[in-house]
Amino acid sequence: MFWCFHCYAVNDRPAGPCDVCGQPVEAPARLSWTARLVWALRHPDGDRAVQAARTLGSLRARDSIPALRTAAETGKDIYLRAAALRSLIEIEGTEPLPPWLEELSRAAPVTVRDIACGRGLKEPAAPDSVG
Repeated sequence: MFWCFHCYAVNDRPAGPCDVCGQPVEAPARLSWTARLVWALRHPDGDRAVQAARTLGSLRARDSIPALRTAAETGKDIYLRAAALRSLIEIEGTEPLPPWLEELSRAAPVTVRDIACGRGLKEPAAPDSVG
């Protein structure tokens, strides 16, 4: 299964025209790792999108700031929005973000509000498995 770089449609081949949009399935040549992660922020597989947001934060990828901000504001699920906001704070800190964080603390879903208010900045720990 191969995701079209342009429309995220599933195709049965890694290259050539997309079955849905007709654009090349493959990513443009010489696309940076950061640009590929930014692309993954809009991926239909939510786990991939969340992992991309976390990785961008770990890399402190400053060029991903606009895409992370968009994901934090309007992401398709709460987990992506929370991961994107955590990554933004990891990259920029909270100093340049006060008006925006204030807005999120009032209008965003509760998990995002908690992060914007300074609570919930750390990823929640995975539950211990019961064996």
